[in-house]
Amino acid sequence: MSTPDLALDLRIRYLETLLTRPSSSTAATTTTTLSSASLSRRVCQLASSLDLVLEAGPGTDALRKFVANYDLNEPLLTVPPVPFNHPSSTHDAVPDPLSPQAKVSLILEAEYEIRQLEWELRQIALLDDQGVVGAGELAQHDDLRCELAQTRQDVKPVAATYQSLEHTTNDLLAKYNDYISTLSELFVQWNDIISEAEEEVARIEKSRNPSLDIS
Repeated sequence: MSTPDLALDLRIRYLETLLTRPSSSTAATTTTTLSSASLSRRVCQLASSLDLVLEAGPGTDALRKFVANYDLNEPLLTVPPVPFNHPSSTHDAVPDPLSPQAKVSLILEAEYEIRQLEWELRQIALLDDQGVVGAGELAQHDDLRCELAQTRQDVKPVAATYQSLEHTTNDLLAKYNDYISTLSELFVQWNDIISEAEEEVARIEKSRNPSLDIS
């Protein structure tokens, strides 16, 4: 099989894997049949399968757009040749294009990123349809300045009331803190007075009754 035929066969085989989804019981038979069929017949079968997928219902809008704009997307799917300059080469090196197998490998490896990009583009389109993005409408905020100024004037009395309540609450908390500190000092003083009184009573009792003195 020549290189162009091999490249086309690899692409068709990959599309067959995505679109036909053969079951495990018929996978070997289907693969053998498709491989032995002509390329034109396999392309026709893929086109029919693609039409069925596009008509399947919701969830295929992105795929429908991709197929409709395939000519615009085709340059993005073509991997440019990577130039290779040998260190010992003294003249311009001839570009060494990637093999079809390498191109297929690159596409398969980038499948997750491609699907993620497609999902993000769908989300952007959805937000744009809902008017959330609002690109180019930033200047409309000038019309809201009057409403913003009026709102600020309306909330000033409420803000003043909240500020007054905040000051009153802070004053009450400060007084409460002072009362607690004073009571703590009083309890300490009372404890000292009671301790001194107990010691004095014990000294007097010992002086009256020497038998109580065990020191």
